[in-house]
Amino acid sequence: MSREEKPRPEPEELLKLAQREEAAGQRGKLTIYLGAAPGVGKTFAMLSDGRQRRMEGVDVVVGYVETHKRPETDALLEGLEQLPPAAIQYRGFELRDFDLEAALGRKPELILVDELAHTNAPGQRHLKRYQDVGELLDAGIDVYTTVNVQHLESLNDVVSQIVGIRVKETLPDTVVGRADEIKLIDLPPEELIKRLHDGKVYVKDIVGIAVEKYFRPGNLLALRELALRVVAGTVDEKMRQYMREYAISGIWPAKERVLAAIFASPYAEKLIRSAYRLASGIDAELIAFHVETEKDPEFSDQEKIWLNGALDLAKKLGARIVWIKGTDVAATIADYAQKNNITKVIIGKPRRHRYLPSLSSHILINTPNIDVYLMDSGTLPVRMPRRLRPELSRPLGYFYSLLGVAAMAALTFLLRNTLNQVDLLFLFLLPSILSALYLGRGPSIAASISSILAFDYLFVPPVYSFRVSDLSYFFSFVIYFAIVVVVAHLALGRRGKMSLLKESESKSVALYGLSRDLISARNLEQTLSILLRHTRQLFDCEVAVFMGDHDQLVLKAKSESFEIDPEVTGVASWVLANRQMAGRGTSTLPESPALYVPMMYGEKIVGVMGIRGRKNLLESHEQQVVLDTIASLGAMALARIGR
Repeated sequence: MSREEKPRPEPEELLKLAQREEAAGQRGKLTIYLGAAPGVGKTFAMLSDGRQRRMEGVDVVVGYVETHKRPETDALLEGLEQLPPAAIQYRGFELRDFDLEAALGRKPELILVDELAHTNAPGQRHLKRYQDVGELLDAGIDVYTTVNVQHLESLNDVVSQIVGIRVKETLPDTVVGRADEIKLIDLPPEELIKRLHDGKVYVKDIVGIAVEKYFRPGNLLALRELALRVVAGTVDEKMRQYMREYAISGIWPAKERVLAAIFASPYAEKLIRSAYRLASGIDAELIAFHVETEKDPEFSDQEKIWLNGALDLAKKLGARIVWIKGTDVAATIADYAQKNNITKVIIGKPRRHRYLPSLSSHILINTPNIDVYLMDSGTLPVRMPRRLRPELSRPLGYFYSLLGVAAMAALTFLLRNTLNQVDLLFLFLLPSILSALYLGRGPSIAASISSILAFDYLFVPPVYSFRVSDLSYFFSFVIYFAIVVVVAHLALGRRGKMSLLKESESKSVALYGLSRDLISARNLEQTLSILLRHTRQLFDCEVAVFMGDHDQLVLKAKSESFEIDPEVTGVASWVLANRQMAGRGTSTLPESPALYVPMMYGEKIVGVMGIRGRKNLLESHEQQVVLDTIASLGAMALARIGR
């Protein structure tokens, strides 16, 4: 390249730029008014800008604004068109909330929607207001909205440590990161506290509590710094993006990858937030990694909630989810990190001293050239549930193991004059090893102890007593017991591997059968019939398949028990239009009894699958992957036959 020749952007960056420009032409622009705390003037600034845009000739509508009865803020609403709030009946009360349908029907150029992190009233289409805003943007409507820094998901733990209050309403950081413009609304702490005492933030009867719990000068300074960092980080990322797109010279290190090891723990969500902050700070890809072992099926309901909550949070924050089956957690993490160019591994710090090597020490040893971070989980008032292993909770297993020892004791007693003591002792190993292989660790240990006692009683002088005259027998019994424990441990690992392999194989065989049958399908009816049959076999559910015909939703096939009504058609139509999963288990129309999955073929949506089962089909990440695979295979088959 000559000195005069300007550097050219990478082809991948040019493609991303073209895609963003194309999307920007169709999508509305999002402006966020970000504040460090309530009362800094976000709503006031948003309404002032809205009035200015209206004077410039822009069609501006107020979708929803919470003025807290402040006169100066109420005055800014005069002359602006306001959408009536949606009235929702809930448990005998009338709740008022933002009316998304009315906003989409009105379709102004610009709409003002306050409190981006707000949780919608029950019965609304979405659980969160930021999802409503996303739909407005997809419809090509510009949005002005407000949010406080304490509502960002990744900062939830930090804010809790600063102010001593855990914020319940949060939104993913990616929502703020995708904003076209962020306006920082700042106010010195002293002035904000004065506004609070003047009644310009909250009503006067809770001023004392608010000052004591939240509005302290130190707290406000810390929150102010967090807000400045968020804005600075967003501006920095946009600058980096601009420099990449236009090949502006600079130092661009290779892309880093951060792996966060997730377990069924009450501290899992905090680990995800810490990992996200680290990955964001170094512009790295974040991977939420979970190793499924034989213990996963034994998880309590609370442990499942912890694990799924952490994975859902990781997905909201834009992390890539990786779920791998394995028996050795440390070895699986280290192997994946080495093979996938992971640069940093994040795990929780051990909470108590261990005499044996811990998970973190194993990972440290087996991940050369990879940074390993031990994140402090802090102190949470949570008690870990105690679980009994399945084999320890089955009395029948102990009965069979003791029965085997009794049978072996009778056999060896008959052979006492034929075999020597060493041979007899080895025969007693048989019921202990068989118990380890087929009944589990608990019954095998019970079998080994009872075998030692039976051998001592029948064959060790003085016979027919539990006394031992020769100390060498004692050492023999210790070695015998150690052998049984080792065999039981190895057998338990083998059983765990076999159960994981069988489960994986069953799902792989089912998906292989589906793909094989779909390839052989010759027409639409065969394809739909195969799709319904295999989905019902995999999930024990009722299925319906909808397809779009000239922007109109058409039911193409369904199982007998899947009832079709206007509500079902409405949800499926929304999924077809927005290309997002909705229904039971999701945050969009969660009260629907069925789950609706878009059938995507590349960037094109082919149809919608409605799946109604007795259980929530999104309760585990693995089931989500299987569902997405079925929908993708079905979409490919439908696209192949040309519908």
